[in-house]
Amino acid sequence: FGETFSIYKFRSMIPDAETETGVKLSEEDSGGVDPRVTHVGQFLRATHLDEIPQLLSILRGNMSVVGPRPERPEIDMKINTTEVDWSKRWFIKPGLTGLAQINGATGHEPKTKLQYDIQYVREQSFIYDMKIVIRQIWIVISDVMDIVFNRSPEDSNR
Repeated sequence: FGETFSIYKFRSMIPDAETETGVKLSEEDSGGVDPRVTHVGQFLRATHLDEIPQLLSILRGNMSVVGPRPERPEIDMKINTTEVDWSKRWFIKPGLTGLAQINGATGHEPKTKLQYDIQYVREQSFIYDMKIVIRQIWIVISDVMDIVFNRSPEDSNR
Protein backbone atom coordinates (compact mmCIF):
# COMPACT_ATOMS: atom_id res chain seq x y z
CA PHE A 1 0.00 0.00 0.00
CA GLY A 2 2.85 2.37 -0.77
CA GLU A 3 4.68 1.89 2.53
CA THR A 4 8.46 2.12 2.52
CA PHE A 5 10.82 -0.55 3.80
CA SER A 6 14.52 -1.28 3.65
CA ILE A 7 15.69 -3.44 0.81
CA TYR A 8 19.16 -4.90 0.55
CA LYS A 9 21.33 -5.40 -2.52
CA PHE A 10 25.01 -5.87 -3.10
CA ARG A 11 26.64 -2.58 -4.07
CA SER A 12 26.94 -2.40 -7.82
CA MET A 13 27.56 1.33 -8.20
CA ILE A 14 30.32 3.68 -7.22
CA PRO A 15 29.90 5.31 -3.78
CA ASP A 16 27.64 8.39 -3.83
CA ALA A 17 26.60 7.52 -7.39
CA GLU A 18 23.65 9.91 -7.36
CA THR A 19 25.30 12.89 -5.70
CA GLU A 20 25.55 14.80 -8.98
CA THR A 21 22.53 13.40 -10.82
CA GLY A 22 20.04 12.88 -8.02
CA VAL A 23 17.91 9.75 -7.83
CA LYS A 24 17.35 8.27 -11.27
CA LEU A 25 16.75 4.96 -13.00
CA SER A 26 19.78 3.13 -14.33
CA GLU A 27 20.45 3.54 -18.03
CA GLU A 28 20.96 -0.24 -18.12
CA ASP A 29 17.19 -0.61 -17.70
CA SER A 30 16.68 1.02 -21.08
CA GLY A 31 19.46 -0.94 -22.77
CA GLY A 32 22.16 1.68 -22.27
CA VAL A 33 25.37 1.76 -20.27
CA ASP A 34 25.32 3.30 -16.80
CA PRO A 35 28.73 4.83 -16.00
CA ARG A 36 27.92 4.67 -12.29
CA VAL A 37 28.05 0.85 -12.30
CA THR A 38 31.41 -0.69 -11.32
CA HIS A 39 33.02 -3.63 -13.17
CA VAL A 40 32.12 -5.94 -10.29
CA GLY A 41 28.65 -4.40 -10.32
CA GLN A 42 28.25 -5.25 -13.99
CA PHE A 43 29.02 -8.88 -13.20
CA LEU A 44 26.67 -8.90 -10.17
CA ARG A 45 23.86 -7.44 -12.24
CA ALA A 46 24.47 -9.64 -15.28
CA THR A 47 24.35 -12.79 -13.11
CA HIS A 48 21.52 -11.42 -10.93
CA LEU A 49 23.65 -12.03 -7.83
CA ASP A 50 22.91 -8.48 -6.69
CA GLU A 51 19.37 -9.67 -5.88
CA ILE A 52 20.39 -12.34 -3.34
CA PRO A 53 20.27 -10.02 -0.28
CA GLN A 54 16.61 -9.36 -1.07
CA LEU A 55 15.89 -12.84 0.28
CA LEU A 56 16.20 -11.17 3.71
CA SER A 57 13.29 -8.89 2.82
CA ILE A 58 11.27 -11.96 1.82
CA LEU A 59 12.10 -13.73 5.10
CA ARG A 60 11.15 -10.58 7.04
CA GLY A 61 7.80 -10.49 5.27
CA ASN A 62 8.37 -7.17 3.50
CA MET A 63 8.50 -8.80 0.08
CA SER A 64 7.16 -11.83 -1.72
CA VAL A 65 9.01 -14.01 -4.21
CA VAL A 66 6.66 -12.84 -6.99
CA GLY A 67 4.98 -9.46 -7.27
CA PRO A 68 5.57 -5.99 -8.66
CA ARG A 69 9.22 -5.00 -8.17
CA PRO A 70 9.65 -2.39 -5.44
CA GLU A 71 10.94 0.99 -6.48
CA ARG A 72 12.71 3.63 -4.46
CA PRO A 73 10.26 6.16 -2.95
CA GLU A 74 11.66 9.09 -4.96
CA ILE A 75 11.16 7.23 -8.23
CA ASP A 76 7.77 5.89 -7.10
CA MET A 77 6.58 9.45 -6.49
CA LYS A 78 8.05 10.72 -9.75
CA ILE A 79 6.33 8.02 -11.79
CA ASN A 80 3.06 8.39 -9.86
CA THR A 81 2.93 12.11 -10.71
CA THR A 82 2.95 11.36 -14.44
CA GLU A 83 -0.16 10.20 -16.27
CA VAL A 84 0.46 6.68 -14.94
CA ASP A 85 -1.49 5.72 -11.79
CA TRP A 86 1.45 3.84 -10.31
CA SER A 87 -0.31 3.26 -6.97
CA LYS A 88 -2.54 0.60 -8.59
CA ARG A 89 0.38 -1.81 -8.21
CA TRP A 90 0.53 -1.35 -4.43
CA PHE A 91 -2.31 -3.76 -3.57
CA ILE A 92 0.01 -6.71 -3.01
CA LYS A 93 3.49 -7.20 -1.60
CA PRO A 94 6.34 -6.31 -3.91
CA GLY A 95 8.32 -9.23 -5.26
CA LEU A 96 11.82 -10.35 -6.09
CA THR A 97 10.59 -11.02 -9.62
CA GLY A 98 7.38 -10.37 -11.45
CA LEU A 99 5.50 -10.51 -14.70
CA ALA A 100 7.02 -7.20 -15.84
CA GLN A 101 10.55 -8.46 -15.16
CA ILE A 102 10.22 -11.69 -17.12
CA ASN A 103 8.80 -9.67 -20.01
CA GLY A 104 11.61 -7.10 -19.94
CA ALA A 105 9.52 -4.09 -18.86
CA THR A 106 11.39 -1.62 -16.62
CA GLY A 107 10.77 1.69 -14.90
CA HIS A 108 11.78 3.40 -18.15
CA GLU A 109 8.46 2.13 -19.54
CA PRO A 110 6.10 2.86 -16.64
CA LYS A 111 2.88 2.31 -18.61
CA THR A 112 4.00 -1.10 -19.88
CA LYS A 113 5.40 -2.10 -16.49
CA LEU A 114 2.16 -1.03 -14.80
CA GLN A 115 0.10 -3.07 -17.28
CA TYR A 116 2.08 -6.21 -16.44
CA ASP A 117 1.90 -5.47 -12.70
CA ILE A 118 -1.87 -5.00 -12.80
CA GLN A 119 -2.25 -8.16 -14.90
CA TYR A 120 -0.30 -10.00 -12.20
CA VAL A 121 -2.44 -8.50 -9.41
CA ARG A 122 -5.60 -9.71 -11.20
CA GLU A 123 -4.34 -13.18 -12.11
CA GLN A 124 -2.10 -14.09 -9.20
CA SER A 125 -2.20 -17.68 -8.03
CA PHE A 126 0.27 -20.29 -6.88
CA ILE A 127 0.46 -21.83 -10.36
CA TYR A 128 0.93 -18.40 -11.98
CA ASP A 129 3.71 -17.62 -9.47
CA MET A 130 5.43 -20.92 -10.26
CA LYS A 131 5.33 -20.18 -14.01
CA ILE A 132 6.90 -16.75 -13.38
CA VAL A 133 9.58 -18.20 -11.07
CA ILE A 134 10.47 -20.93 -13.58
CA ARG A 135 10.71 -18.39 -16.39
CA GLN A 136 12.88 -16.11 -14.20
CA ILE A 137 15.19 -19.03 -13.37
CA TRP A 138 15.48 -19.77 -17.10
CA ILE A 139 16.38 -16.10 -17.77
CA VAL A 140 19.03 -16.15 -15.02
CA ILE A 141 20.54 -19.39 -16.35
CA SER A 142 20.53 -17.98 -19.90
CA ASP A 143 22.22 -14.77 -18.73
CA VAL A 144 24.88 -16.71 -16.82
CA MET A 145 25.49 -18.98 -19.83
CA ASP A 146 25.87 -15.89 -22.01
CA ILE A 147 28.62 -14.69 -19.68
CA VAL A 148 30.31 -18.08 -19.42
CA PHE A 149 30.34 -18.59 -23.18
CA ASN A 150 30.94 -14.90 -23.94
CA ARG A 151 27.78 -14.59 -26.03
CA SER A 152 25.85 -11.38 -26.54
CA PRO A 153 22.33 -11.38 -25.04
CA GLU A 154 20.88 -11.23 -28.58
CA ASP A 155 22.42 -14.64 -29.31
CA SER A 156 20.55 -16.40 -26.51
CA ASN A 157 17.14 -17.92 -26.98
CA ARG A 158 14.75 -16.94 -24.20
